[in-house]
Amino acid sequence: MNSHDLPLLLKQLTHEFADATGMSVALSGSLARGDHRTGRSGHITSDLDLIPIVATPADAPTARTVLQPILQRLADTWQIEATAAITTLRAFQLAGHAPYRTSMRPQWLCDALGLGPDAFARPGDDAEGTAPAWALQPVTYYLAKATAQEPATNLLKARTAAARAAAAFDLPLADSLDDLPRALRTLIAERRLSPLDSTARYLTTPTRPTIADAVRDAVFFENQGLPFADSAVAALPSLPN
Repeated sequence: MNSHDLPLLLKQLTHEFADATGMSVALSGSLARGDHRTGRSGHITSDLDLIPIVATPADAPTARTVLQPILQRLADTWQIEATAAITTLRAFQLAGHAPYRTSMRPQWLCDALGLGPDAFARPGDDAEGTAPAWALQPVTYYLAKATAQEPATNLLKARTAAARAAAAFDLPLADSLDDLPRALRTLIAERRLSPLDSTARYLTTPTRPTIADAVRDAVFFENQGLPFADSAVAALPSLPN
């Protein structure tokens, strides 16, 4: 899939979710932001990221059943990894500063929960400095992930997230991208930030063998209100026969 195919992708997404019930679904991630990665041929190498909102954790299994075949059709049609992070309504409402929230395309592909366009509004009051703390979440997520898989790719993602956080909140990270753990500890102490649990877990034991899974699970509880195994749904393009 190339960038000029995005309008057709959005059209298919709307069609796929036209009859969906029990959830509201929106596009998130780099395809929603418009900063997706492309290869030399112009082919998009970023994933397709969807955020399906369900009313309660008990609704997640039904949502998974609906989502899996849809994601597989999307993956096969566009030759792209298609993912979804099922999210409880309560977690969605509490995680107003989460990167997935601030990345969401502000139109519902389907809105069976009746959340409406106002649901995409960002929290206006940040008196406690929670927004910078949320902005650090993807930095430590990708740093932790780099300990387990694709170090070069995930370190680059961590640096990109750090640069984005630095620009958004005037944080002194841009000159410290080669030693992010130390820079983050210094920043948290100097700015008296209260880091999210996922960030604190990573910075406390960044070399622990299981740190990638521990941070991933903490991030999913913070963002989705569900364990990774209950939230994450993914499909890869089918191999040719």
